[in-house]
Amino acid sequence: MDNVDLVVVLCGTKTHTAKGVADELQIARDKKKDYFLLEAYSDKTCTKPTTAQSTDKMYSWTWDNLKILIGGGR
Repeated sequence: MDNVDLVVVLCGTKTHTAKGVADELQIARDKKKDYFLLEAYSDKTCTKPTTAQSTDKMYSWTWDNLKILIGGGR
């Protein structure tokens, strides 16, 4: 985690039950790393990790969105 500038959290239908994802997000937040949440599916309800903040927006995964988000547009 020390060697990354940005963390992309890919959220699926059971992300809220994935302890490893919650731990990784908490580490990113503790290290003050930029991150964003990305929906893995457009046709299913994706959930946030338990360590996500209530204000964390989950973005739709499109190539255009991904380019914007990686470029800092969030």
